[in-house]
Amino acid sequence: MKMSFGARVRTAGIAFALAMSATFVSLGTGALTTGAGAASSNGGSNTTMVQTAAATKGISAATWWIWYRPLASVDPVKYNDYPEDLIIPNMCESLFKELPGQKTVGNLASSYTQPNPLTVVLNLQKNVKFWDGKPMTSADVVYSLKRNFVTANASIYAYTTAFEDVKTITANGPYAVTITFKAPNLTFIPELASLGGAVVEQASTVKAGANFGTPQGALECTGPFKLSSWNGSSSLVMVKNSNYWNTAAAAKIKKLTFVWPQDPGQVASAFEAGTFAGGFDILPSDILPLGKTSAGKLYVGPNSQAMEISAMIVVGTKGAIANEDVRQALSLSINRAQLIKAVQYGVGTPAYAVAAPGYFSYQKGAYTSAYNKIAAPYTNETKAHALALKLVKAAGAVAKLPIVLSVQGGSPDAANQAAVVQQSAAAVGLNVKLKVVTAAQYGALFSDPASRKGIDLVQTTNYDQDPDPLALYNDIALPNAISNFDSYNDPAIVKLLTQANGETNLAKRAALVVQAQALIMKYMPWIPLTFIPGTAFVAKGVCGVTLDFSQMMGPWAASVGRC
Repeated sequence: MKMSFGARVRTAGIAFALAMSATFVSLGTGALTTGAGAASSNGGSNTTMVQTAAATKGISAATWWIWYRPLASVDPVKYNDYPEDLIIPNMCESLFKELPGQKTVGNLASSYTQPNPLTVVLNLQKNVKFWDGKPMTSADVVYSLKRNFVTANASIYAYTTAFEDVKTITANGPYAVTITFKAPNLTFIPELASLGGAVVEQASTVKAGANFGTPQGALECTGPFKLSSWNGSSSLVMVKNSNYWNTAAAAKIKKLTFVWPQDPGQVASAFEAGTFAGGFDILPSDILPLGKTSAGKLYVGPNSQAMEISAMIVVGTKGAIANEDVRQALSLSINRAQLIKAVQYGVGTPAYAVAAPGYFSYQKGAYTSAYNKIAAPYTNETKAHALALKLVKAAGAVAKLPIVLSVQGGSPDAANQAAVVQQSAAAVGLNVKLKVVTAAQYGALFSDPASRKGIDLVQTTNYDQDPDPLALYNDIALPNAISNFDSYNDPAIVKLLTQANGETNLAKRAALVVQAQALIMKYMPWIPLTFIPGTAFVAKGVCGVTLDFSQMMGPWAASVGRC
């Protein structure tokens, strides 16, 4: 589960091989199309695509912009966030991968079998070689998967529901790996398309020791690009792996440099000047100028494609925020349309549950109907305000206690969002206090309980790569889950999610998740604010760019080239 206004922390995997229909709006010169993708009035054209037109020519060298900070490590399991998820998979491949359209397919593992609900056997490709020419075997795969459970590696995957249920990982001959589980969990296979399933060469990784993943350590993987240089601060350079095992998916770019400047004016100017071949997650303040430039195209996905949510996480366990009526009242008080204008430059839609419509890849009718029921109290602003006042009154004296909302210092967007929340809360009699913390301190809020002392709410932007609501709710509502920050434990929800994790019938699975969602959104361990569509800018003459969240689950850069 990824979180920002500081750090984004990744959510666990989803049901295997669920394809999602993704729609993006192509914004031509002078065009800006948002929301559901209605045509703009100044010449914008609409397209439905998960990837731009296929590249037909190579590129000798290109530079790609990365949001929102420098890469922290090239160790696949060390950090999992936008920079790592967008860069590392191009070098260090995973056992499975996602294709544009978010369909999970085999990769380093050609296939898998499941002889019983508690056992999975991975069948490995036999022709895979690391960059140094040594063959990949089951020993490397077992070693790589077990690295997630080494405490010193601090792998976030060890705490996801998918990996927590793993019992044993063993080699079964040179090209097969057997995994056994403590309980049935259908989210494990798609999780192997994440960096939790990335494979590194055992011998070189052991030799690198504590330096592995740093600019001082060696890296040996199997991907279409090889690490060329990385200074740890301003850029990372990768070059084409000319001996890549999957010749049909060989890289079209010979040298690809990633950079991460974050000054809005500097970033927009660089795109307009053709400095960057492309970039994802465009800064909100750059959306308008990039929608008008002739240097390339800005793509903004519609609400039906949204896979990100802006929200507030409940981390306090005492006082006003611990009261269910107060949380509901706070949510009902917030003018989300105003928030979208103030923070997201008009790009986005109000959110009333954690799982965005982009996750509804199966049983879409059931999930949509359930979402609409949750959203119903918010649709009439006057009635929502009256209900919030009623809930505040019902909460009694505790509702007068302060609710402390952390705000990342130096972020105008975070400050604007916090101001909207504070003003909305005051209008129904709630007392939201803002606590500004530094960017460095903000990251600690997601990992260090001591740093959250005296704080009730934490701003975040969350995403999951895979289209199924189950994993989000696993990590928010199961006891000790990675994104359960207020120790929420409801036996009824635990029962529903546990059943869903082992339910192969998708209709029955959706019914279980919908029931759990209703209970979760009544308690509100997370208060949803807005759904944020995916964005990308692609320079003129560049093709083969993935436009949906499969960017995060495979070597997307290999398909990028000239039109």
